[in-house]
Formats: sequence, structure tokens, C-alpha cells
Amino acid sequence: TTAYLKKNARRGDIPVSIIFAITIAVICVALLSVFELIASSKSPSPFALALSLASIPLGWFTIHTMAALHYAHLYWFAGDAGKAGGKGSPTPHGGLDFPGKAEPAGWDFLYFSTVIGMTAQTADTGITTTPMRRAVLLHSVVSFFFNTVIVAAVVNVAVSIGH
Repeated sequence: TTAYLKKNARRGDIPVSIIFAITIAVICVALLSVFELIASSKSPSPFALALSLASIPLGWFTIHTMAALHYAHLYWFAGDAGKAGGKGSPTPHGGLDFPGKAEPAGWDFLYFSTVIGMTAQTADTGITTTPMRRAVLLHSVVSFFFNTVIVAAVVNVAVSIGH
């Protein structure tokens, strides 16, 4: 909920370097499992096949979930020790201009993150601050390369099956 995000933005965010390292590790494991499956000369067990195939969408979703959590932190955490209205919430920093009048909730940040991952654009949400632009740029580049490798793997499998 919006209230939960506002209250926990300060302690809920992991440093960007850790987010990036975890995300890259997940991507590498997902892609390595698929490429190992492709390169193997023997038939994989059903479990190995299912695990390898499941790793791709799970890795993809991990990228965008981690980014959504970071976007929520950037949006709600102003970087100061001040409290908004004395209620213990961080002063809103913003950085994203969501359509509508309501304050953004978790689904809004996940929507924003997933749209970037699927379309390489921001659709109906504006980016209004430099720190948010930096985060979106990094997310976009990581998403682009992950999506490119997925397409390359699919082409590789299609060519292998065709021979």
C-alpha cells in the first residue's frame, strides 16, 4: 500500500551496488542454465529442463521487481532526516509523474518497471528528476541486454532444431 511504502522507504532499499550485483547474478545464472541446456549433447532430465526454462521468466521478473523496489525508494525517500507532518514518513522526493490524483502504490512502481522492461519506454509515466533518470537508464540497459540474449538463445535453439 502507499502508506506502507512511505513508512518503509528509508529502510526498505538496498544500496544500488547490491541491487545491481544481485540482479546481474540472477541474470547470469538464468542464462547459463539455458545455454548449458542448449549446448548439452545428451537429453536433459525433465527437472533440469523445467528449471532451465523457468529461470528465464523468473530472472526477467527479478530484474523488474528489484527495479520497482528501488524506484519506490527513490520516489519516497528525500535523502534527509526530516519527517513529513511529524508522522514518521520521509518527505516525498518524487521523480515519477504517475497519471491520476492518488499517491502511487507498489503496483504503480511495478507497472512502471515492467513497462520499461517490455517496451524500452515509459508509456504514461513521466520521469522528473536526475536520480530517477539514472536509475531508469541503468534498468533500461540491463533489460535491453537481457532481452537481447533471450532472443539470441531462442534463435540458437530454432537453428539447432532446424538442422
